[in-house]
Amino acid sequence: MLKLDWWNLVLNMINVLVLYLLMRKFLFGPVTEIMEKRKNAIEASLAEADEKNNEALKLKQDYEKALEDADEKATAIVKEAKQRALGEHDKQINATQKEISEMMESAKKSIELEKQKSMQDIQLEIAGVAMAAAAKVIRKNVDDSTNKKIIDDFLAEEGAGR
Repeated sequence: MLKLDWWNLVLNMINVLVLYLLMRKFLFGPVTEIMEKRKNAIEASLAEADEKNNEALKLKQDYEKALEDADEKATAIVKEAKQRALGEHDKQINATQKEISEMMESAKKSIELEKQKSMQDIQLEIAGVAMAAAAKVIRKNVDDSTNKKIIDDFLAEEGAGR
């Protein structure tokens, strides 16, 4: 059967205790220190990653804001250009309408002047005709039948001459 040796058991326990103390002093301390350094390095890396992530988010937001501003500026420029074009278009239409109106007025005046000149020419011609008729009547002023014949002859002459 199995026999228990107390002396061996106590020595084994002392060996385990000494081994534990030696390991604690020479192994656990440096390993714990290495693990602590590793933990700090990981935490620093995570903090740096968070910081860079935040910077990236800020840059993204700045970029998006800049894009929005550029879009707003472009929209404003296009709107202003359209307004200018419409204003210029209206200005040109008004100028053209004014020019047409002036041309119409000038044409009306020209027509009126031509009409007046024609009327004066006709009046002068009628006066000349009347004077010629009167001169013939005065030369041959005999009686009504002769006057009528002279007028008819004169009208026939003038009608054939034209």
